This record gives sequence, structure tokens and C-alpha cells, in this order.
Amino acid sequence: MTESTMRQIVIVGGGTAGWITACALACRLPGGSVSIHLIESEAMGIIGVGEATLPHLRGFNQNIGVDGADFMSATQATFKLGIEFVNWARHGDSYFHPFGTHGLSNDGIEFHHYWRKLAGEPDSNPIGDYSLPIVAARLAKFRPPTADPKLITSTYKYAYQFDSTLYAPFLRNHAEQYGVVRTEGQVTLVNRHGETGDILSVQLASGEIIEGDLFVDCSGFSGLLIEETLASGYETWTGWLPCDRAVAIQCESSGPLFPHTRATAGKFGWRIARPPSALP
Repeated sequence: MTESTMRQIVIVGGGTAGWITACALACRLPGGSVSIHLIESEAMGIIGVGEATLPHLRGFNQNIGVDGADFMSATQATFKLGIEFVNWARHGDSYFHPFGTHGLSNDGIEFHHYWRKLAGEPDSNPIGDYSLPIVAARLAKFRPPTADPKLITSTYKYAYQFDSTLYAPFLRNHAEQYGVVRTEGQVTLVNRHGETGDILSVQLASGEIIEGDLFVDCSGFSGLLIEETLASGYETWTGWLPCDRAVAIQCESSGPLFPHTRATAGKFGWRIARPPSALP
């Protein structure tokens, strides 16, 4: 099937995944040549966790025409310059992964080679001291990067931490401005082609039937289309990833928020938070 023969795309499931998909498609298929229909049910609820993102999300927001200030206001977002990993190798260790560089390269040789040669003991001259986003994050400082490659303020990127329960409604409003149609309801039946097995339509609890040329499954863990209907198969990684659950806890702010995420390893997993005070 080509774009010229496609008339309707159906997205099953909302939330962040569904509305990201709707926005991406709507912004790439302008002019109403292809209609986009999203089905979601408020009864399904949303997994209430925060989102600790990478800089790619900024690029996505820009590509779909979202204003950064509007996004931050709507989702209660904070800036993020990197991720600090605490206790991952051994208790007391801390490694900071910045969204930027360490020092400057020289004659095609990256900075860390010079640092390893001249710094002596790493603990006495930490490489993080040569990374602007790390130093800024530890001081609770932030400013947007500049575009001039001659300036040190061009050597990093940034991301966000935000409330995911607010991001989906924000994207919904944006997608609907591009003509995406939302239907409230639960899918109770999936109709398939008798010979090819392709999905032809979905039926809602109300009895409404919605046809489509392309179906996108954003139904989350249930995998309503890709697994329950098409039985594509699920490959479990339980043997390598023993953590199989997440607990989201809301807490009050206890001080100024530092612009990075802290992931602290524990006996049975790890916890992620926005540091509210000085580093340990």
C-alpha cells in the first residue's frame, strides 16, 4: 500500500505513545489526504509516572511544531542536563552521564585520552570537572545552549523531566489542531480479512465499527492488535532484566530542583528522582 492509496490510519490506544504517534503522522501527512483516527478509553487509566527524557524529545517537539515554553508550562517540566548514576558499580560510586562533551579534542584526539595520560589518579582530578553540563547541574545552574561552535556553551544539549499524565492531553490538543479525530471507547472486536488475516476494522463496545487502511497498536501491555489479535510473539528478557515492576510515588519538593536526573541503585532495583538538594 502506498500513501496515495491510504485513506485512514487508526491508532488503538492513547496515552503518551498514542498521541505521540498521532502528532508525528498528522504533521507528516498534512492537507487532509489521509485521515487519522485515535481510539482510547478513559476507563483504562494512565500509568502515573514521570518521564525522564533524552534530548531527542526536544527534537521531536520541534518537528511537530510545539513551542518549548508552552510544553514546559503544560507538563510542569524542568530542564535536564544529564543523568547521575549512584551506587551502580559499588556503594558510594557516582557516575554522571552528561548531555554534552568532556573538554575539547585536539588534533583529532578526544579529550579523555589526554586526561587519562596527565590527570594521575582519577579521584584526584575527576573528568566531570571538565564537562560544562556536569558542573552546571551540580551548581543548579542552567541556560540554553548556543549555536556558535566556538563557544563552550555550544558543547551540550538538554532534555526534560515532566509529568507524563499531562503530556498526553497536551499532545492531544496539538494533534486535534491538525485534524486528528478521537473516539472514546473500548475495542471489543477486531475484524480481519478472511484470506490475508489483515486487520480491516475494529468494533467498539458501543457497536461502532471503525475501518482503516493502517492500524497502529498503542494499547500498552495488552498488545490488543499486535499480540492478542495477530499473535506476533513476545520475547521475554526476564532472565537478563530481573526488575519487572515500577512504583510511582508523588512527593513534595524539599528545595531547589537540580537540572539532572539521579538514578540510585539499591538491593532490589533502582529509584529515579529529581535531586532537590545538594549532591550526597
